[in-house]
Amino acid sequence: MVKNNYKSGRVATLMDGSYGGNEAQDPTVVGEPYKVEGQNMNMNMLLFNNIRADMYFREELSHIKTWEGFLEKTVKEVRECTPWITGTHTVTTKKGMCSGTRGVGTQGRPTRMWTHLVKLWTMKPTERQLEQLVESKQSPYLRVMGFLYLRYCAPRAVVWDWLSPYIDETEGIQVERLTKTKWPLGKLIRTFLTETKFYDTHFPRFPVKMQRDINAGIKKWDKDQGREEGVDPFGGGGAEDRDRSDRDRKGRGDRDDHRRYNDRDRGDRRDRDRDRDRSRERRRGGSRDRSRSRRRSSDRRDRDRDRDRDRGERERRRRDRSRSRERDRDRDRRRRRRDDSR
Repeated sequence: MVKNNYKSGRVATLMDGSYGGNEAQDPTVVGEPYKVEGQNMNMNMLLFNNIRADMYFREELSHIKTWEGFLEKTVKEVRECTPWITGTHTVTTKKGMCSGTRGVGTQGRPTRMWTHLVKLWTMKPTERQLEQLVESKQSPYLRVMGFLYLRYCAPRAVVWDWLSPYIDETEGIQVERLTKTKWPLGKLIRTFLTETKFYDTHFPRFPVKMQRDINAGIKKWDKDQGREEGVDPFGGGGAEDRDRSDRDRKGRGDRDDHRRYNDRDRGDRRDRDRDRDRSRERRRGGSRDRSRSRRRSSDRRDRDRDRDRDRGERERRRRDRSRSRERDRDRDRRRRRRDDSR
């Protein structure tokens, strides 16, 4: 029997261990890359290999050679934070001819976020470039990508130093594209620090003592901010949003049933509305004084509300400045610590 030596582009990429033309930056131009731990990003190999063999990764991202081009492409393409495109990855095993090679069954298709994350890994970013990501003003997805890269690749001992200044960020970011789920960025970072499972993939584990220290650090921060233990500092979101979206989908059938009933009652409501309008016209003649009094009372309430809103806005800006100063101090301590370790 003649051995079949045919290898498709997808399978050949996996077998030769390459990254489809995605290469590192020139260190003589951008500087030395940030030191990372482990191989293959410490990522689940099913997800990592699917990204390496993905046509978008091999044919589109391989043409990007500069840092500026990578940032521009990421801002344009990334619109969600989950590792798998919704509906393509399942936890049940499906059988079929060449199912593993074709990327069906339990494998699924990686999202742009995780594909760009592996592209970032192949570029070998510098420490300054990682700081540019986590502090980015261009897109919150750039910031999430920086946090994910540090969570996967940075030495475990410095992950808390990198991520802790941002655990109270309130900027909203869409997690899932189809459900429009939005999380505060700080809640997402807390999840990266305290959980190992995230949307059907896994982060590398911290040592037990280090994980305890991280959890204690988050609790201490919340206590210093005057928060009660166990209370969500962001007032909901995340898993609660997913539950809410499930309830919304479940309630659509009930709303369809009610809509037919409401159509039958629409004529009766119009008659009642006409009678209500006539009664309102009769009352209007003797109610002008009361209306003026109500308007004056409403104006006073509006002024009080505006005054309270302005006071709350000033207090929020004061807290933001305080957090910014604390973040700067943490960043300086982190840099000094890294410089001492060198």
